[in-house]
Amino acid sequence: MNNNSPVLQNQRIPIIDILRGWALFSVVVMNYATIYTWNTHSITVEADTLTSLIERISEIILRSKGWTLLALLFGFSFSILLKKISSSGQSTNVFFIKRMMWLFVFAFINTLFFGGDILNDYAFMGLILLLFYNLNTKNLFIIGVTILLLTPFLQSFLGRHHLLFAPKDRDLFYEFYDRNTFFDHIKANLIMRYKWMFRLSYSIILHLIQLGCFLIGAALHRSNFFSIIHSNPKLLKKIFWVSLSLSTVLFFSQILIEKYEWEFNTYYNLFYPEILCIMTFITTGIILMYNAGKAKRIFSGLQIVGKMTLTNYITQNIIAFFLFICLKVDWPLYQYILISILVFILQIIFSRWWLKKYNYGLLEWLWRCLSYGKIFSLKK
Repeated sequence: MNNNSPVLQNQRIPIIDILRGWALFSVVVMNYATIYTWNTHSITVEADTLTSLIERISEIILRSKGWTLLALLFGFSFSILLKKISSSGQSTNVFFIKRMMWLFVFAFINTLFFGGDILNDYAFMGLILLLFYNLNTKNLFIIGVTILLLTPFLQSFLGRHHLLFAPKDRDLFYEFYDRNTFFDHIKANLIMRYKWMFRLSYSIILHLIQLGCFLIGAALHRSNFFSIIHSNPKLLKKIFWVSLSLSTVLFFSQILIEKYEWEFNTYYNLFYPEILCIMTFITTGIILMYNAGKAKRIFSGLQIVGKMTLTNYITQNIIAFFLFICLKVDWPLYQYILISILVFILQIIFSRWWLKKYNYGLLEWLWRCLSYGKIFSLKK
């Protein structure tokens, strides 16, 4: 029977942490840009050339690419963790349910600061993912791909029947948000997370996309995907070029659909297919650059942040709460973006300093201790 303990830092897969770091960068930029829209929702903002350019670039490269990549990596880590727990002789179901319940606790705390929290979804969908654990690699992949391909049909169906949005809950969120008191901001965040986000476009469509990514991520671990592409770089290049081609086709298709008001999206919504293709193209591009030994300093920074994803994610939201939500600074969009980049750079510096002295990020360590029911050494 193997020792039941977390994966050590020297056992981690570097490219997984790098991808986590990139996903976290995408998330902080888009979250801060989202708060900008909250702060300007009641006024008319004339978008200048710089703002329009920033919005366009961030929408293409970053919008929804961070959380979909994190979902893929969550499924990958899920498979690693349960394999390790199973080999230790402990019940995988009991352990993972306990781990997800503690993640709910972290999620609730994070929601107090940012209503767009994603940890609630990981905790909930993690429990759903447990139902698929005993499937083999092929079935995990097939079911995951099937969910991702069919969900746009459901999204269009719900859209045709005007069931995707919840304007009353949105208005309730802004009612508290605009009162500009500390506790009203807390209430607004809770309303967004536990009321407005229960609209069907989120509670059903997003969670199905998330589940599909989870399953594919688990299948990638089971199939030793990263070992395969390391020994067979042609496969990775093929995925890169295919995803780039599909991304280009879907991107320009969306432009034509919008320009000529075609009804294609009313039957099959291309929003998530485009996002997933661009996410795949960017992800495989990052892996290709990493394997080629390029941009080592950048990848080193992404890797160190990725080792403390939970701590850094919640810290980003706490900073945004006090700076952007409580103070409601009257800044243009580009300054929100610049602050998000600055916060991420500071997190690289802090994470590098922290991990020289400690084995885990603070919240990662706490989550592990609570999950395993024992105290692990934090300090090196």
